Amino acid sequence: MPPIKSDRLAEAVRLCEACPLGVRGRGVPGMWSDGALSASQGEVVMILGEAPGGVEMARGLPFQGGSGQLLHSLLKEVGLTAYYVSNIAKHQPPKVKGKQQAPDKVAVEACAPFLRAEFDLVRPAKLILLGKTAAKLVCEGNFSMAKVVNQTFALEAPWLQEPERSVPHVPVLTLYHPAHFLYNRTAPWIQKQVREWKQAVGLFLGDKAPTYRIERVRCETHD
Repeated sequence: MPPIKSDRLAEAVRLCEACPLGVRGRGVPGMWSDGALSASQGEVVMILGEAPGGVEMARGLPFQGGSGQLLHSLLKEVGLTAYYVSNIAKHQPPKVKGKQQAPDKVAVEACAPFLRAEFDLVRPAKLILLGKTAAKLVCEGNFSMAKVVNQTFALEAPWLQEPERSVPHVPVLTLYHPAHFLYNRTAPWIQKQVREWKQAVGLFLGDKAPTYRIERVRCETHD
């Protein structure tokens, strides 16, 4: 099968009406960050969120609102400027009491072919999943995001398979969605979570774990 072209995929996403969310407007396809133009630039990092919000629906681009700006800023702080970003669902889910809901199973399944096409197009070597909806790609059952955050997993990657070889796996990092930090911005523990988020990304991208020099302290009683 010939590789799908990014412009054709983007147009298919915009015109999709495969689930009830399709009536809410044109779908929002994924996109490359400012530092990346194609999947041929080396080891590609792909980042997946949950679903577009109102700003993203209006602009037709992912991660353009407050949480998107925070995401790009945090990634820049850890030195990641070239990546592909998209969402599990391509249309905005409804809001309840002002809070956007997670896409339901129908919407996720309707968008699954687009996600597979994005994997074939981008061929990511590393995958970052933001929030519980995205984390379901590697975490099964009714799990708590707090239990899997900042952890690494492995996902089968048939898009990287070579002839006559077994299916490879790509490393996956599960993180809080940046919206989590915005919703809890006044919490006393939020800055600690942000620091842990950035440290997890840095380690995932290849940074060495910090080491600390421990000076010997002599104990007159036992030494």
